[in-house]
Order: sequence, then C-alpha cells, then structure tokens
Amino acid sequence: MGNVLPKRPATGALSSLIVVMLLGSSGAWANDQPPSDDAISQDKCELTDQQQAMLSLVNEARSQARQCGDQPFEAVESLAWSCKLEAAAKSHSQDMAENDYFSHTGPDGAGIEQRVGNQDYAWQAVGENIAAGHTTVSAAVEGWLDSPGHCRNIMNDAFTEMGMAKAEGSESRYSTYWTQTLGKPR
Repeated sequence: MGNVLPKRPATGALSSLIVVMLLGSSGAWANDQPPSDDAISQDKCELTDQQQAMLSLVNEARSQARQCGDQPFEAVESLAWSCKLEAAAKSHSQDMAENDYFSHTGPDGAGIEQRVGNQDYAWQAVGENIAAGHTTVSAAVEGWLDSPGHCRNIMNDAFTEMGMAKAEGSESRYSTYWTQTLGKPR
C-alpha cells in the first residue's frame, strides 16, 4: 500500500506555506457599480468572540516591531474589521472544508481576487493567509507569525482591514480551516 496520510495532523498542525499578496490600483475583474443590497448589509456584521480574538491578536502583533524571516518590520497601525473581507474568508474556509483541499486556489481556479470581487470589495491591496488543523485562534495566529511569508502579510502596512473565518469539516483531512483576508480599499 502507498503512503497513507493521517486524517488529522499531529499537534501543531499546518499553516499554508504559500502566501498570497496582490497590490494594484485596480483589477480588471473589479466592478465599479454601486454595491448590491447584500454587500451593503455586510457592512453591518457583528464580530464573533473568535473573530474579535483574532483581530486583537493580529493588532497586538502589528503594534510591535518584529522580524519576519530575514525582513525586519517596524510597528504598524491596527487593522479595522471588514465585513466584506470576512465574507470572502468565510467562502474560502467553507469551500476548503466542504471539498477537502488546502490551497489559496479553489478547485474551480478561483483565487483571492475572485473571492473579494464577489463581495464587491474594490481594493488597492489584498492578501490572504490560510491555515488548517489548528483548533484555536491563538494557534493559527502563532503559526502565521512563525512563518516568514504569513508574518510579512500580517505586518504589511499596505493593509488597513481584515476579515477572517474558520470552517469545520468533520469528513475532511484537517477538520478545521482558517482564512484571514487582508486588504486596503480603493
């Protein structure tokens, strides 16, 4: 029999080794039309305790100078919560859990640009961190801060907002999937 991968990773779990960050003044896919009623209602979302905990941990990390791999970062301003980025993160976490994959690119080829575009988020900068298998907010954030690429995303002063979501899939390989979507609106 070939190599058999365990259903759930060992303690410590995984963080994505791939980090996505895009900077741009516009996107060809971006829609300059007025936001839909759904998009407007997303501006009034309420943070769960888990989301508030992640926002607090990320902002605490950003408030201190830190080294991300070989790149030093000065302290940067706190991030604000974005309901649209939360919705993009939620769609990706749920998709990974439901379809049992771990990647910045969905099975349909969609990436972060499509996910934030689907939420009518017009951006100057957008980035994404994903993690799988972590059972707590602090473990996910700690894993990202220990990874140079993820840490650079968190400390990047080009980002002014974030949203996050966790999804569970009892039948999926890692059982928990986290997505942090970072952005700066136009």
